[in-house]
Amino acid sequence: MMKQKWFVLVVALGLALIVAGCGSQDDVGVVQIGLNAEYPPFEYIDEETGEIAGFDVDLMNAIAEEAGFEFEWVNTRWDGIFVALASGEFDAVCSAATITEERAEMVNFSDPYFDAGQKIAVRAETEDIQGPDDLAGRNVGVQLGTTGDIWLTDKTDAVVQRYDENTLAFQALAAGNVDAAVADSPVVFEIVSANPEMDLKILEGVYTDEQYGIAVNKDREDLLELINEGLAAVKESGRYDEIFETYFDIGPE
Repeated sequence: MMKQKWFVLVVALGLALIVAGCGSQDDVGVVQIGLNAEYPPFEYIDEETGEIAGFDVDLMNAIAEEAGFEFEWVNTRWDGIFVALASGEFDAVCSAATITEERAEMVNFSDPYFDAGQKIAVRAETEDIQGPDDLAGRNVGVQLGTTGDIWLTDKTDAVVQRYDENTLAFQALAAGNVDAAVADSPVVFEIVSANPEMDLKILEGVYTDEQYGIAVNKDREDLLELINEGLAAVKESGRYDEIFETYFDIGPE
């Protein structure tokens, strides 16, 4: 009789451990993920559906599906988004966020998921701006708080004009209010190609070496682990390539 009781106890403990292991993904709860839906093609509001759409949106849906957690989007301003994440307003940020040492002091980052760098756009008739050196003393538009803002401020002598959205900076360029605009390379290609009426051109060269990562609150190591696991699975399965090709003309390297 005693052996039978011990057997039942061992089986019960084993089942409890299995259940606990299976429930580890559920323990993260419904994850709140911040983004700034003003950065096509990575995140934007679809004009037809009114829903948040974009590369980052599709990628996060795939990651969450692979890792087995639920999440909700929190659409917010870009300026201050990492401070908000660090203070716990949301659990993560998936919003074309460049991994930098300064940001990594406040938040953790997932494994990189996208290579990007800064590019310069000018009006089609512009001939006297051929690269960063030519920006000295010129008005250059950029989105506030981005790595493009940091690069212009630290590495050029441009007169930096900051805007709440990338699209506003490029609209200012088209209107003649600034002499050039700077943004991450895929964003520059998207805005210029999608808006031929702006009559803009993109200069040759990529002026920074950057990678995007998913930022995670430093107290959420459990979530960071799940996101990295999900990202690896999405890449291995080929779903990453499928999502990439939906938004960009060339495949990822």
